[in-house]
Amino acid sequence: MGYFLGVDGGATKTKTVLGNEKGEILGIGEGPPSNFQLIGLEGALEAIKMAVGGVLAESSLSLGQVERTVFGLAGADLPAHFRELEKALSSSFPSLSFRVVNDTWIALKGGARKGWGVALVCGTGGNACICTPQGEWFTVRGMGYEYGLGAGALYMIRDILHYAFRSYDGIGPKTKLEQEVLKSLSLPGYDVLADMLFSFFVSPSFTSSELRNLLNLVPVLFELASEGDEVCQSILLQQGRVLGEIGGWLIKRMRLEDEDVEVVLVGGVYGGENPLLMDQLTLSLHQLAPSAKVVFPLFEPAIGGYLLALEDKGVYIPASGISWNLPGETGNSQRWSGGGDANL
Repeated sequence: MGYFLGVDGGATKTKTVLGNEKGEILGIGEGPPSNFQLIGLEGALEAIKMAVGGVLAESSLSLGQVERTVFGLAGADLPAHFRELEKALSSSFPSLSFRVVNDTWIALKGGARKGWGVALVCGTGGNACICTPQGEWFTVRGMGYEYGLGAGALYMIRDILHYAFRSYDGIGPKTKLEQEVLKSLSLPGYDVLADMLFSFFVSPSFTSSELRNLLNLVPVLFELASEGDEVCQSILLQQGRVLGEIGGWLIKRMRLEDEDVEVVLVGGVYGGENPLLMDQLTLSLHQLAPSAKVVFPLFEPAIGGYLLALEDKGVYIPASGISWNLPGETGNSQRWSGGGDANL
């Protein structure tokens, strides 16, 4: 019997899943972040090795028994990135048959009930892709605002800092973010914050811990929006508008406006307590693609990598056909649920 491996390499962690050709999941693994653009190629490879080792140990299998692997990696955006990653992975896993895809692909495959649709990723970063019923793919360049999509927690932090400085300097509306930014970083004032940010732009690793603290401001942003802070509300509305428009235009690009396309929302930002981002996303999406259906993922992205590995060998199983045979567990593993059947 053949065995297949899916790897989800992200900005916060690396996850792996291994299963057989029948859609049975036999093991899962986890490791540190593996976005090579953030931590470097060597660190990314070490994280991937750790996560792969974990899934092999849980399933009591060896790497030599794996017939095909798909690595879905955050940071794999340009052709040069794929060449670099493929060369490094071939060196680290010389006997492994694999391919590298952008992490949005595995997010869509693991999240969509039909196996096709749109994935809108809004986690630490943001990205999007679409797959048609015929298997045609298109991926947005997930490299920031200048490349067509500025979404995710890192871009929300830019807005948070922008409006916090304007509030403090008296050149914009007052917002409670002014106090929350200093509190999150344990800083005495905005002159010190300005110096810190300048150092970060010169050498990003200099303030990596401060950046992690700033990421904690995203849940605060949602809370303040619920308290009526108009600046926070505007940031959420802008994020929702961008994501909804990108999803709608992807559908129009593939001429699927009249189809009930699943738009899978992937990433922790969607879990915020205030509904404005989701409301605006749905509105902007439906203005362009009225029949689109917003859903949360059925499973986590690593499952999608496993499904793509199966497809590479001519085995087609939808995410809804997955079953679980993990050591010590029976039935559907809640450890790897991506959000269930919630939809809007």
